[in-house]
Amino acid sequence: MSRQDQTPAPDETGHTPRRRIATIIGIAVLAGFVAWFATSSNREGGNPILGTASGDPRMLERAEVETVSDEIGHTVFWAGERPDTGIELRHDASGNTHVRYLTGGAQPGDPAPAYLDIGTYPFKDGYEVTSAMAAEDGLKRVKVGDAVGFYDPQRPTNIYLGFPDRPDFQVEVFHPEADGALEVVRSGDIVPMP
Repeated sequence: MSRQDQTPAPDETGHTPRRRIATIIGIAVLAGFVAWFATSSNREGGNPILGTASGDPRMLERAEVETVSDEIGHTVFWAGERPDTGIELRHDASGNTHVRYLTGGAQPGDPAPAYLDIGTYPFKDGYEVTSAMAAEDGLKRVKVGDAVGFYDPQRPTNIYLGFPDRPDFQVEVFHPEADGALEVVRSGDIVPMP
């Protein structure tokens, strides 16, 4: 059999399976860059809450935690209960949701980027896009359980995660300390609210 006989036949559009796969991967990577850019205000030292969401922030009572996903209309990720914190919730019309852990008597809407913040961003194929981004040069891959994620080593305060059981979301973990976000992610605490 000649080498030419082993080459996959193009489809009716003239594209080979290899070219179709490359196109799909390229689209996924492009979508990831768009999502990453859309949330860039978090990475630019701006407030991770005020920079991406337009809803009024409010403090959650512990008893309300179990109703948040129903209220928002989709899964919302958080880092579980944290000692000596108040839980601030903020979301916008597109479904971007932030759970921020306020300390030291901070009030909802505090503009300081000084608190742990878990952002949940709904978008189609979020897990696939996040997985593709994690393989990009210049980014650091993070793997915790089934989740896969990445961060820019120049901005380790922000880690982006995708979960295979919630494939249409991307989760951002912001922590004001350089290794803080990685510690929270590696702890396994980033989970959907009950």
